[in-house]
Amino acid sequence: MSYSKLVERYVVSFATFFTLNIPDGILRRVFSEKNNFRLAPPPQPRLPPIMEITVGPPRLPIAEYSSATRIEYVQDKFMLDITGPIEEVIEVAKGLSSFFNDLGYDLDKMMRYVEINFPSQPIDVKDAMRGIRSITIFKGSEHLSKLVGSNVGVFSFSLSSPETPLTLNWLHLRVDPDVNSPNARLYISIIKRAEKMSEGIDFLTKIFQVIEAIKELLERGGSV
Repeated sequence: MSYSKLVERYVVSFATFFTLNIPDGILRRVFSEKNNFRLAPPPQPRLPPIMEITVGPPRLPIAEYSSATRIEYVQDKFMLDITGPIEEVIEVAKGLSSFFNDLGYDLDKMMRYVEINFPSQPIDVKDAMRGIRSITIFKGSEHLSKLVGSNVGVFSFSLSSPETPLTLNWLHLRVDPDVNSPNARLYISIIKRAEKMSEGIDFLTKIFQVIEAIKELLERGGSV
């Protein structure tokens, strides 16, 4: 499903953070061919270069699923990451608990929290800027406009609950107009953390509803 002419399918990351490290051999058993996964080849050893710049901890490829979904493990963070089209990631996430349970592992007891990351992606919205400014209030904008000598207004906005991300239960949603076509297209990014796997999966299945609700809200100018 897509809400923009620029994309065919939206992608999402569904990351599970564990309390302790999980050997990659166990993960390869979890994501086995029996469960319709294709095992990713283990990384090949290589000679260290004279000088190397490393950005972030290395990702260990575990398996692939369906057309474009990757399962990777970041050992330094005890993080299992599932990234791909939303529809495929939902299928994998719904089966996670049973995949682990088949090997005698209780996933709910092993994990700390899950994090869903919907990276900035476009949706087409008619009169997007008018919609944004009709639902947001920037008090004192007249004074600021006089001060800077230009009529300023809200351009983008974000929502969060609670206010700070210093919690394992957090939601952050950001909306930014396309700078080259601000009245026709927006970019939306979403981050959701949850302590329970069931809550994370429930939100994952509602992402399309969230996108559609934002689109309808802005096109109607705040009236629902």
